[in-house]
Amino acid sequence: MKKISFVILIIPFLTFAQIDNKIEGLTINCPCELEYTRNLGNQNNYACVVQDNNEKIKQYSVTVQNLFEDMNGLNEKTLQVYKDQFLQTAKENAEMNNESTESILLSNGQKALKIKSYLTYSGHKFVNTSIVFLYKQKSFIVNLTTNDLNNSASSNLIERIKIK
Repeated sequence: MKKISFVILIIPFLTFAQIDNKIEGLTINCPCELEYTRNLGNQNNYACVVQDNNEKIKQYSVTVQNLFEDMNGLNEKTLQVYKDQFLQTAKENAEMNNESTESILLSNGQKALKIKSYLTYSGHKFVNTSIVFLYKQKSFIVNLTTNDLNNSASSNLIERIKIK
């Protein structure tokens, strides 16, 4: 009985726990452990889902694509052109899909793109926020999808990305 009482006492604290997930050279802070889900060719995927007592769901995911072959041998000037064109293409693709975009800076001053879209699945509305950026010859897409349309976690997703 003591064990059950202890578990009941700590459950509220566990729902607010934050985990620093180390994913391919950077850290993503979220309330669940990002687990490796699959590899599609040159792309690794990590995800986790959290649901609170109010039926609000948050799915965090990270997609990492290795761009070593594309970026290998580029000098500083052509590398910068490649990075700018990568973000510009991501912006154009998002806007073609009627998604809102915003150019942002990560904590280390690096350029990134924030994309926001709304989805409907089985009659339920979701908001998806993505942060797209390049880091160490890899592209990263950090996503938060939630049915809590007023959630502040979507707006401060950028603060969850830690680059040393």
